Amino acid sequence: MKKILCFLLAMLMLLGAAAFAEEERPAWLKGEDEVTGVITVYTTMDEGQQMQIEDVWYKYYPNCTIEWISDSIGTLVTRAMNEASNPVADIILGGLFESDDDSYQEVLEKYTPVNIDEQSVIDPDGYYVYLDIQYMCLVVNEDLEEELGITINGYADLLQPELKGKIIMADAAASSSAFRQLQTILAVMSEESYGDEAAWDYIAALMANTGNMTTSSSQVYKSTINGEYVVGLSYESIVQYMINNGADNVRLVYPVEGNTACASGGAMIKGCPNRVAAEAMLDLLGSVEVQEGRALENCARGTNRNYIYEGYPSDEEIGVVPLDFEYIAEHKEEMLDRWAETWAATVR
Repeated sequence: MKKILCFLLAMLMLLGAAAFAEEERPAWLKGEDEVTGVITVYTTMDEGQQMQIEDVWYKYYPNCTIEWISDSIGTLVTRAMNEASNPVADIILGGLFESDDDSYQEVLEKYTPVNIDEQSVIDPDGYYVYLDIQYMCLVVNEDLEEELGITINGYADLLQPELKGKIIMADAAASSSAFRQLQTILAVMSEESYGDEAAWDYIAALMANTGNMTTSSSQVYKSTINGEYVVGLSYESIVQYMINNGADNVRLVYPVEGNTACASGGAMIKGCPNRVAAEAMLDLLGSVEVQEGRALENCARGTNRNYIYEGYPSDEEIGVVPLDFEYIAEHKEEMLDRWAETWAATVR
């Protein structure tokens, strides 16, 4: 009788543990044995952001290795298009924004994440899975700013003659964050309507005072931190991350003229070799666990409603103005052509 009671007690404990495990199991999680092999990720994310995602990924999917291939969004999309008949990568992560509209859809495949109801921003076309919201900023080297005897609080301050040749920005045609800067400048430096002549006059004056353009968004903040430039045009999360990790010679400046917000994320490549893993990654990206980690480790504001973001200025505080994403998508090539023409006329 005692053996029977012990057996029944053991069974009850096992059933209780199983019920608890099932209750704690994230709803978006696939089975560990389903997600195997290699998932190849084309990404614009830096190493720190990659590591944060790896921490969560390998916790749940230890049998599937992430292979990261990093570059600018333009280069990665072109590569995916060239590989369309025999796809190499499974997803593109980072550099995909809600302002893109259908720009990259020919190389992507629709996917609806299982936790879509938790997301504050949803792609109406069903291709992108958003994981953060990007805000723009300036990164200012305070030592060099003090040496020049100037103060930088916004876009207009970048036209100060003391800054000539001492500003760095990325090429909007090559860098997704630089295109976001262009969107923002056209929004907050216009006088009457989005992208009017006043905004383009400002861009021409900025280019003339800058003289330095790179295809790498990371070079903007890194070279400013290293003291090669006084100020760079960058984005909130990466600059705050660098400051939190020891860059005590720079400060993050939200332009006093205003700001814009735009969600970014990832998407599945059409015909990808490891679809199961691609689905698992897109589900994981929108989870509270990943977004909390990105907030704490990468200073990124996420899209999951169930995580409360603290310590960030509100949209009202930094003067966020809405963007017409449909207009931007329809006029993207026109905007980039004028950007290139303005640069060519400025540096000749």
